[in-house]
Amino acid sequence: MNHFLLIFSLLIILSSSSKSQSISPNHARIIATVININPVLMPGDTSDPCHKAPCKAQLRIEKVLGIGQAFGNPKSVGDSIYVTFMFTTHATTKDLFPVMKESYPGVKVGDKIQTDVESRVGMGGSGAVSYFVYGYKVLKK
Repeated sequence: MNHFLLIFSLLIILSSSSKSQSISPNHARIIATVININPVLMPGDTSDPCHKAPCKAQLRIEKVLGIGQAFGNPKSVGDSIYVTFMFTTHATTKDLFPVMKESYPGVKVGDKIQTDVESRVGMGGSGAVSYFVYGYKVLKK
């Protein structure tokens, strides 16, 4: 009976830790280096954070930690991808995101980050894939 409880306890611990590490569909967990930030701001809506701070960047993939189901156009180490940072490449300030609870420090060229990048396949049969970064953590150098 004690062995059963021990095994059952271990299974519960392992299953709960694997759930926290799961990767959402259409996402890939990567470590990447920021190699370029496009300084062009989005025109139009002045309330759009991308009108106030750059949102487009180029990342070089350093390591692929995992890929979720249906991730479009998987990439390999050394590949570069163009991404949109949904919360801009700048630090998340109250000026940019007045009601946002999470915060991100911003990124600069040369920073190494870990992120779950989302892929979206374009409409109309073009097959083009766009990549989006919602959250990230800057890794120590």
